[in-house]
Amino acid sequence: MKKHISIMGVLLVMVCLLAACGGGTASSSAGSASGAAASGASGKEATLILKNLTNPFFISVKEGGEAAAAKYGLNLTVLAPLKADNNEEQMQMVEQSIARQTDILVIIPADTNGIIPAVEKVFEANIPVVDLNTKIGGDKVMWKTFVAIENYDGGYMAVKKLCELMGSEGEIIIIEGVVGAQTSIDRVKGAHAAIAEFPKIKIVAQQSGEYNRAKGMDVVQNLLQAHPNVKAIFCCNDEMALGAVEAVEAAGKRGKILIAGIDANADAKQAIKDGKMTLSLDSQPYMQGYSAVEAAAKILSGEKVDERIVTEMAVVTKETL
Repeated sequence: MKKHISIMGVLLVMVCLLAACGGGTASSSAGSASGAAASGASGKEATLILKNLTNPFFISVKEGGEAAAAKYGLNLTVLAPLKADNNEEQMQMVEQSIARQTDILVIIPADTNGIIPAVEKVFEANIPVVDLNTKIGGDKVMWKTFVAIENYDGGYMAVKKLCELMGSEGEIIIIEGVVGAQTSIDRVKGAHAAIAEFPKIKIVAQQSGEYNRAKGMDVVQNLLQAHPNVKAIFCCNDEMALGAVEAVEAAGKRGKILIAGIDANADAKQAIKDGKMTLSLDSQPYMQGYSAVEAAAKILSGEKVDERIVTEMAVVTKETL
């Protein structure tokens, strides 16, 4: 049976394990396999390494991965850095996974290029890799499949809708994610492509909010002082967008500035419902996690999987909630 672990419980386990091995972990053993689960993957060890377990997005990814593990009979170990988005901790976790002789690794790299040396060790150990959500850098393909939304398209879709709601004119601010994260790079490129279709819309600032709510709030507070006439803010994830909501409200500009994010997490949906946020892009993190672990099970069963598995997405507004 799938184990349901509370967020507080996960964090407690992570803190305890920090003293033991320098990283955070949560494990879930799959129960009896059923249907397609009665395959060569049953009973094998899989490891899922996330960027963190504080962001609701990655908690949903974890839940989706656990559901797939339960279906296919995998023993799934979930790991995440205690310091969010920390490449060094992720590299240590990769090495620990090799030492544990995991049968397959599913990873969302915190740093697209920084994780390369660790993934090379996995590749050399003949352990298959599923790249999830964020592309592993380098010219050498060391993974069996890449599971994610098309982040360029996601940035384009969200920002095009935002530009239309701006009335096709005005000033806009872009808040990037973690510097070096391919998700952020691609979403920003998509945002720029959308804005290029609206000649009367001008990007007046672009800065990193590190995919963090508090950081997003601080960055937007400072930018609003420098650009008091801004009409819209696009953030590369919902946590930063929710930080932007706090900054806009503190500036007394609620309802005067449109705010968009990506992920459509529960807090963002509530903010959209309350009129604090304008829109988000539903990137279906649960399905990303499920699809990646499902692909891992198929690989372990000897099945062929597509080199690229694209998960669906949709723009969410108050009207479509």
